[in-house]
Amino acid sequence: MLKRIVQILLALVIVVVVAIGGGLAWLRWGNSYKTNGELQMAGLSAPVRVLRDGHGIPYIFAQNTADLIRAQGFVTAQHRLFQLEAYRALIFGRVAEVVGEAGLESDRQMRTLGLAQNARRHAKLLSPQARDFLTWYAEGLSAYAALTADHPVELKLAGFRVGPWRLDDMVAVLHFVNFSHATNYRAELLMQAMIDRLGFEKAKALFPLNVNPDRKAQLASLAGTQVVEGLNVQDLILQNGVPIAPIELGSNNWAVSAARSASGATIVSNDPHLDARTLPGIWHPVGLFAPGIQAVGAALPGVPGLTVGRTPHVAFGVTNGYGDSQDLFVETVDPANPSNYLDNGASVPFETREEIIRVKDSKAEGGLREEKLTVRSTKRGPVVGTAANGRVLALRMASAEIPGGPLGIENLLTAKTVQEVDAAAQQMGVMYFNYVFGDSSGAVGHRATGLVPLRASGHGVFPKPAETAAADWRGFIPPDRLPGQIAPARGWVGTANHDTQPDNYPYHYGSYFSPPYRYATIKNRIENGPAMKAEDHLKLMQDISNAQARMLAPKIAAALQGGKHADLATILGGWDFHERTDSAAPTIYHAIYEALALQTFNDELGPDLAKRWLSSWYTWQSRFDALLENPASPWFDDAATPAVETLPDMIQRAADSARADLEAKYGPKPQDWLWGKVHTIAFVSPLRRSGAGKELLGTAPRPYAGSGETVQRALSAYGQGFETRFFASLRFIADFSDSEKVMAAVSGGVAERQFGPHQTDQLEAWMDGRLLPWWFAPQAVEANARQVLVLKP
Repeated sequence: MLKRIVQILLALVIVVVVAIGGGLAWLRWGNSYKTNGELQMAGLSAPVRVLRDGHGIPYIFAQNTADLIRAQGFVTAQHRLFQLEAYRALIFGRVAEVVGEAGLESDRQMRTLGLAQNARRHAKLLSPQARDFLTWYAEGLSAYAALTADHPVELKLAGFRVGPWRLDDMVAVLHFVNFSHATNYRAELLMQAMIDRLGFEKAKALFPLNVNPDRKAQLASLAGTQVVEGLNVQDLILQNGVPIAPIELGSNNWAVSAARSASGATIVSNDPHLDARTLPGIWHPVGLFAPGIQAVGAALPGVPGLTVGRTPHVAFGVTNGYGDSQDLFVETVDPANPSNYLDNGASVPFETREEIIRVKDSKAEGGLREEKLTVRSTKRGPVVGTAANGRVLALRMASAEIPGGPLGIENLLTAKTVQEVDAAAQQMGVMYFNYVFGDSSGAVGHRATGLVPLRASGHGVFPKPAETAAADWRGFIPPDRLPGQIAPARGWVGTANHDTQPDNYPYHYGSYFSPPYRYATIKNRIENGPAMKAEDHLKLMQDISNAQARMLAPKIAAALQGGKHADLATILGGWDFHERTDSAAPTIYHAIYEALALQTFNDELGPDLAKRWLSSWYTWQSRFDALLENPASPWFDDAATPAVETLPDMIQRAADSARADLEAKYGPKPQDWLWGKVHTIAFVSPLRRSGAGKELLGTAPRPYAGSGETVQRALSAYGQGFETRFFASLRFIADFSDSEKVMAAVSGGVAERQFGPHQTDQLEAWMDGRLLPWWFAPQAVEANARQVLVLKP
């Protein structure tokens, strides 16, 4: 959702400035910040040294933990205040104050969800250690927010209100991370739309199929029997009448024990997949040093400590776990009193709260007008949409019921063993990650995190009758029973957003996961190849072999043999399933695959619902790929024709469609349809995402290998061409045989300042597949320091 706010800001606030003569020179001159000498910082108890290396990475040396985290907040704000304030405006529903009408729908959605209210409740329940950890960071952010002369030009142009950061703000950022990573209720709405269209029994055949290659017996598609048909939610989905979170987030991580490492030491690898096309990217590289703390890695701006990193004792990385923490419940409005809803036959008043949204409006007095929003809630949660026949949808969120206590993140910097990292991960009720970790003794581990309901129904696939809510949520899965393993006999752990629920798992952790192709490639290399060095792990991160295509492309080629698309069959038949930029085969494969899915379901679902369903990759891919194993499946028969079509017929149709589209764009010769022509990646400045000047402030599109199913992730949006949107925003390798550094690179840089030296200075290494040293040993930090700033109380 940050992507949306940046797009809005770009389009409506600051592009004019860039076009003004002399504007570029002004940006260069006016967008610097202090990195040498001394600077007063309110709130410190003792001086703090901030050393920056040649890429501007800050290494913070403090005399105590409190000052360390305060200084981390201060330095993060130096680099990312625009990004932080964009987060805050989005989370609290204040976008329209900055951009006007274009931000109003976002504000309505965020106010309806009530993340701010949930955060205020949660903040009161935090353990003292967690409260201190967040408060120290907020004090650092606030100290920099007060230094208005040092603020980034981007922030000044955007017009954000900058003020102190409070504990509630910090917890709200965590709840925003929770909402972005934990939700699957868009998938629930899609499944309900399928039920409305097809009926429950037929729709079940298209419910998500989740595969864990490590399970001996795969789980059947989860489906309860209590279903509400005829809700008619399709229009609700197509009109975006409910908040839609970005659920395409991904990542890979793995850790190999000393026994599987060529160096004889644990190695932890992580490449989180996000839409990080807006410079300087998502992650903030940082080193943290204080008595008892020596750590380097990457932090999420707004979250103290490290999300990905290493210490002398442990290293850890994350992927999105897709824990299912939310359910939609179907409530019935009392027909005799629309201010009430029916709860087990009783008429109960909706809880209501009034929200005042301020909207930038040049015609209004003072430049702002106010809009009132009434948010209704049931005992389950906020009403997020209106369905048919007097029924509404209430969203129950585990984050609204979180019991408080520790956050877990405050304990990672001092953990000394995989067991201690595991204990910290088990405390992370508000974040839904797959943590993979290793320690200096040679052990490795994995733990899924997050507060996940114990569901009597055993599923969270589609909305449920509100009458079942009390009986359905029966507490939460014990944290030590979430999917995970410590020091497994096979000597490695890894995740790739796939289903990690093991055999005989008695709970429902989730039903929305990635197909297992990336994980299968990782597993095959680690288990069937020689022991790996750090450079071998980097090669695996950049593997562009497509395990899905290896299975499906021969079926497509066989169906096209000898017909009008024989030339396409020849290209596919000679393909080694590596998605190189100089090959036409990936272009042909993906174009036909996407068209084939639409051709298959267009008649049953209709074009609008079919396209919306297919836009949610994880909802349908494994199910569809399994369907392709049965060429005579009735799903391939087009109900609009008298003939009975099979899979080869649909492949021919898909090839017709794909060919016409590719010829129109790239010419008549299939050998010219190179993947690098159609599959590109481009980075943009928040100052200019489109139009004239876009490439001047960002980068031109570049060919990029891989796809959504390769370990080198390069996922595109379904049906919208092949521009890369989700990719490795960070590559990180921690080798415990190397005590001097970790090797890493972000897809941008450290600081958001336009034309600053560190907005894009890691991008070329990232594009080339190279990693850079992020210094870990204090003496190495000192030796490589290019700037020294002393923060003084």
